[in-house]
Amino acid sequence: MVFVKAEVGSPNYGDPKSKFTVRYFDDKGNMMIRSGGSRAWRCNNPGNLLASRYSMGVSRRSIGKAGDGVNEYAVYPDYETGHEALVVMLKGGVYSPLTLRASIKRYDGTNPKYIDEIVKITGFDPERTIKSLNNKEFEVFWKAIEQMEHWEVGREDFIEKWYISGVHKKRGVITEYLIKKSDGFSWISKENAIKLVIERKLHAVVVHLKTGNIYLRPESGSKPFELTS
Repeated sequence: MVFVKAEVGSPNYGDPKSKFTVRYFDDKGNMMIRSGGSRAWRCNNPGNLLASRYSMGVSRRSIGKAGDGVNEYAVYPDYETGHEALVVMLKGGVYSPLTLRASIKRYDGTNPKYIDEIVKITGFDPERTIKSLNNKEFEVFWKAIEQMEHWEVGREDFIEKWYISGVHKKRGVITEYLIKKSDGFSWISKENAIKLVIERKLHAVVVHLKTGNIYLRPESGSKPFELTS
């Protein structure tokens, strides 16, 4: 799947807020939910880059952000894009002139032992600058950061978004919807159709009238629902 949008989801039952889920959407509205594993994996963000003008910039190709209410992180469509965001940042004008010690302090000022672990993994002098590293050494450096940020695969749940192919009317009022799924068609009640739209499993829009009545209409740019006798 090629993902074009992402957003935060609620943690699974019993999980802390830090275990927020991430919802990915493709261009057809199908949803894939990532849960469990590590935050870096759930966000396709191996450097755990916080959401910022840099990490969310057009050139970085972020598709959304997700967080626990305290910190928000950029979400990328795949590992490669998230990895590129980390590497470009480290090679950029802000980080490259810094020593490894200073760069890690800027990167994560909450963990004073972070640089000690980086030195242990790489064997590099922490007073060297990033720009002094040759290509092979730089690769060792970013791999150490990704190792520290932890990439652990969790669970993925795919939810297909269905289409309304037809409707049944009774006395001019829609009572049933014909739902098109990947494995065929099925009729469902108006109440169940509204529930599916609210759950983002069905292509339609819920409309609330001042009278208290509720009905469904096609999404913007879509054709009217077709009456099926």
